[in-house]
Amino acid sequence: MKTVTAKIVKELALGAGADLCGIAPVERFDAAPKGFRPADIYPAAKSVVVIANRFPEAAFRSTNPVPYSFTSEQIRYQVYRLTCELCLRLQDLGVTAVPVPNEPYIYWDAKKMEGRGILSLRHAGYLAGLGVLGRNTLLINERFGNRLSLGALLLDVPLEGDQIVTYEVCGDSCNLCIKSCPAKALDGRRIVQKLCRERSQIITPKGYELYTCNICRRVCPNGAGIVRKKA
Repeated sequence: MKTVTAKIVKELALGAGADLCGIAPVERFDAAPKGFRPADIYPAAKSVVVIANRFPEAAFRSTNPVPYSFTSEQIRYQVYRLTCELCLRLQDLGVTAVPVPNEPYIYWDAKKMEGRGILSLRHAGYLAGLGVLGRNTLLINERFGNRLSLGALLLDVPLEGDQIVTYEVCGDSCNLCIKSCPAKALDGRRIVQKLCRERSQIITPKGYELYTCNICRRVCPNGAGIVRKKA
């Protein structure tokens, strides 16, 4: 069996079409809630590989909800396909890789309209060095901002983890996402999912699901990548 390293895994991921790939040892998830840690999904997990694909920026420029809804769905399924492909490629190298998508939920509170994925992918992205969490609760990457869809794999081999990044994104005074949220669902630390879902998701008369709001993504000054202040 070929020795699989972090470098090999990243080359596989980027070569298969991922825009970003980061790695975190499972020990970094010890503070996660019980039931939502890598070992709760796959007891033999030793490393968490997080991948991301970016959104085309033009999807955020339309005043009609269809282009963004279409883009969001297609990028999500692109990440799903990529996750499964990586599982197979790693399997061929003798590594067990368990896929972790952002949906479906097992935990669902109907009253609060609150769901949780089996692993928080935004926190996984942070722990794998792909970005920091903004006041809009989204993962913000230095290059691509919050225009990302995430996926993860749990590997049964220990890999070198990426450094957790600490760059500044929100500053002390920026509350634009909080002030702009029409549902008042953000407080700078968390999102009230019920308020967000009631405002941002609709079912058309024909039965299509559309995302009608992406303001917290769109108004972020670093939404499309971190803007560096000129000296």
